[in-house]
Amino acid sequence: MQKYGAPLKIIAPGRCFRNESTDASHENTFFQLEGMMIDRNISIANLLYVMKLLLSEVFNRDVKIRLRPGFFPFVEPGFELDLNCMICGGKGCPTCKHSGWVELLPCGMVHPNVLRAGGIDPEEYTGFAFGLGLTRLAMMKYGINDIRVLNSGDLRTMEQFSVR
Repeated sequence: MQKYGAPLKIIAPGRCFRNESTDASHENTFFQLEGMMIDRNISIANLLYVMKLLLSEVFNRDVKIRLRPGFFPFVEPGFELDLNCMICGGKGCPTCKHSGWVELLPCGMVHPNVLRAGGIDPEEYTGFAFGLGLTRLAMMKYGINDIRVLNSGDLRTMEQFSVR
């Protein structure tokens, strides 16, 4: 933000590490795609449109998403964007913790203090940001019911999921 100012559109992939107990949908090491869009009149509607379009393109079909409130220090308001579980079709399974939904990406509107710190006037510009977990995205795309197989290092495991 300081270097390029606004308007701004970025995508930044990277590996993430966190201290977390592992289960079918959580891993302590994963890849994430972070994105941010800053311009005049950016709203939650823009965030929803971009996320739904991105996910529909990845899955080659219309997807069902929902927003839940979530706290993330750099956005306000913050949301958890959930995807209807593609393992069970929303009926409930261990991957979605029997809820029918998979937490896919944290997102929200860029906090005005973040814009200020980046040298952008929050009275003139707004923006949204997100962090899309690529391993969880791959789980849904290829029907992988346990995230831990993606880091197992055993390529034979991937054959059962038609991953090439």
